[in-house]
Amino acid sequence: MKKIQSNKEKKDGLKLSKYLDFTVPKYFPNRGNLIDLIETIAEATIPIRGLLERGITSEEIHNRMNITEEDEIAQNIYKETQIHEDILTHSIILKAIQEEELNYSFIASEEAEPVLNNGQLGITIDPVDGSSNVSVNRTVGTIVGIYDSEGIICSFYVLYGIFTNLVISINGKVAEFILDKTSYSMTFYHFIFLEELNMPDPDSKGIRCLGGDSNNWPERCKKYEQFLIQREFKDRYSGSFVGDFHAILKYGGVYTYFPSPKPKLRLYYEWLPLAFIAKSLGGDFILYNDDGTLGRIEDVIPLNKENINKIHSTVIGGILGSKQSVNLFLET
Repeated sequence: MKKIQSNKEKKDGLKLSKYLDFTVPKYFPNRGNLIDLIETIAEATIPIRGLLERGITSEEIHNRMNITEEDEIAQNIYKETQIHEDILTHSIILKAIQEEELNYSFIASEEAEPVLNNGQLGITIDPVDGSSNVSVNRTVGTIVGIYDSEGIICSFYVLYGIFTNLVISINGKVAEFILDKTSYSMTFYHFIFLEELNMPDPDSKGIRCLGGDSNNWPERCKKYEQFLIQREFKDRYSGSFVGDFHAILKYGGVYTYFPSPKPKLRLYYEWLPLAFIAKSLGGDFILYNDDGTLGRIEDVIPLNKENINKIHSTVIGGILGSKQSVNLFLET
């Protein structure tokens, strides 16, 4: 009797491109362009892993990638000093998209001015989230959001840790891929399907990743921290949002960054793409405004070519993770 394959068995060993073709319905808006953008950006992160391992400091790398660099110390639009990793990684991804001549509405990243075009889909990129961790060999990652005229429709991140993995949310599903490095040349490396994810939903004994200076937190936020400690949530904050978020996907729990006294994390580059993944897994996201009022993901203004220059740099506080862990905040 012939064995019937499960969906998991059918997907085992699938490359990212085949998974997308398998998962994204034919009727999905801008389907072909969307898949091309995902594949191109994902492929661009493969050499980035190699560059991070080598410290991305050699002249050979600059020449090979045909990328120039400014002599002056650069700052991004948040007045933060852009370290070498941020600038070079952004350039690699932008170059890959433009060389493939893909259509896009906008590409926004470390640049003060987003790059505009005449396509239907917009892209936000946090090229190296947690970039200050590179020098001490901690986990960093690339976060990507893709938007149509109504809002975010896909997001994914690539995590550069002991191994390299990619987690993507699209069409209501969240899947994890691992970079197959069995080949001897990076030209033939591929992201291979690992599993479709489920996020635990603990109300105790999960993990907590609370960023910012707790001495400057509002009183309600301090009470929330104590509430989590009493419920035996373990402290796992690392300084890399994407790294901490991946741990929450695996173990359940919550990530917060409260204003202390001002917010720091970018709404459209960090919070929203990761919140899109969490919401697809039944998690939750609460925006924490400067005045202490709260908001939901439905309150976020969709990015488009007309408003991107005004709002893409928005920073805000937030609470993100498993549904019960996040909503414990409402009990404080």
